[in-house]
Amino acid sequence: MKKLFLFTAIILFMAACEKEEIALDSPLGSNSTTPMDTSSGESVIQKGVLISSSVNIGEDYSKQVWFDLGTNAIVKINLRTDWDLAFDCSINHNLLYLNSALGASVAFTNETDFDKVTSDAGLTYTYEHHSGRKDSMAIGEVSNLRNVLILNRGYTPSNDEIGKLKIQITSAENGEYHITYAKLDGSNQQTAVISKSPQYNKVAYSFTTNEVLQIEPPKTDYDLCFTQYTFIYTVPPQAYSVNGALINSYNTEVAKEFQKDFSKITKDDAQNLFYSNIADVIGHHWKDFNLQNDVYQIYTNQNYLIKDAAGNLFKLHFLDFYDENGVKGAPSFEYVRL
Repeated sequence: MKKLFLFTAIILFMAACEKEEIALDSPLGSNSTTPMDTSSGESVIQKGVLISSSVNIGEDYSKQVWFDLGTNAIVKINLRTDWDLAFDCSINHNLLYLNSALGASVAFTNETDFDKVTSDAGLTYTYEHHSGRKDSMAIGEVSNLRNVLILNRGYTPSNDEIGKLKIQITSAENGEYHITYAKLDGSNQQTAVISKSPQYNKVAYSFTTNEVLQIEPPKTDYDLCFTQYTFIYTVPPQAYSVNGALINSYNTEVAKEFQKDFSKITKDDAQNLFYSNIADVIGHHWKDFNLQNDVYQIYTNQNYLIKDAAGNLFKLHFLDFYDENGVKGAPSFEYVRL
């Protein structure tokens, strides 16, 4: 699945997809908010205590909210428009991630001469895959990639196209990524150096502000990111913008238990389940859009067992997607440390 090519001209309503989730040949959301930081601290959640919590990504899904189960805390909030690309900080890989929350996509050229690329005519764009697997990324490993790429940056929450850039990774070694980028006509050419920070999964870069940003919290400080992201259906091939929960890629695993009642799930039950580290193993399928009532419905029987990086085990299920005023974009959930 290294290169998953999508046919974005197909516009079909799919029974498996929520009505309000958006095909990515269409614009996305609207509005904005202000980023903030809080400290997650050490684990304070005692075993067996039922915790009720909620987050708010905005009615327009403009925010990304990073949440730590061990402290029942929102660790950080940022706008999904704050960044464009993320660079892997691990020792063994030099991976490049698109901003899936914007519906960004990338096209590969066969050209290594940066100045010769002036158009994306005839190229096919690829979206970031929802699994987060290294072999399914739109760009992925860039250690030896010198071809010029064309980035479609996606859409703002106010439905505006952000635009396209050509990008070249000129070097990826010794803990640094060196990039050159410009508009397709060659104007506003810039260079940047992005250094790895081992305490993080990724470090980000913004083509709006031309600066390196630390969007994610430290990799040991959070479990879930509530966000809009790209989900790829295979029949027919189509990328959709959806809203859900992605897990921390650092030593976090999740299992599903949809048969037993939430209150009756024990630690023994949890230890006999299959765990996955796929990014959207929780994802967005815990809710669905009811066409008849024009409202999201929640599958409260979908229970998730979560092993965090600190070795804690939690059971969690969702309760709602609306706040107390009936405004969407506010997932609420309850969970217990086992």
